[in-house]
Amino acid sequence: MITTDATEVSVPPLSPGASTTRVVKILAILVAALVVAAATVAVWRLGSTDAPTMRLSKSEQSAVDAAKQEVINIQTFRLKSFDADFGNAVAGMTPALATQFTPRKKDLLAGLQKLKQDNTANVSGAGLVAMKGNTATVLVAADSLRTDSAGKTTTFAVNRFSLSMELMNGKWLMSNIESVSLS
Repeated sequence: MITTDATEVSVPPLSPGASTTRVVKILAILVAALVVAAATVAVWRLGSTDAPTMRLSKSEQSAVDAAKQEVINIQTFRLKSFDADFGNAVAGMTPALATQFTPRKKDLLAGLQKLKQDNTANVSGAGLVAMKGNTATVLVAADSLRTDSAGKTTTFAVNRFSLSMELMNGKWLMSNIESVSLS
């Protein structure tokens, strides 16, 4: 019998194995409660805008967005809008890279006309690798698609690119592109 102030509490005697079983049950309940509490805090932190995260700054996100768009632009050439498509691709390049790319225009158009197809691309993912001052390196994953004269679209390449981006006059432009191997 346990007495506290004016209250008496009767505690039945425990059998020899019962105290161990009770302690294990209490510990299991405490561990389960801690797991639930930790999971609740984790979910709250992931959804909280105040929690520290790996979110990109506005400038970093702008570099990634520009790289994603340029990967689409340099792979999107349609017969009906070839000049505009080519202009979009060149507009996302630094002047030096645009100078290197522009001589390919005639051959690119001839290839599309010969095959009677349009090329487009879909970006499936992108991420910032590094950023220092007005330069950024961005990895972009994209699928290259071909649409034939019958309107059938097929994926003909799954690409991974590393793009060097430069901030020039307030706009992120591609200064270099390299294919990245998955192996």
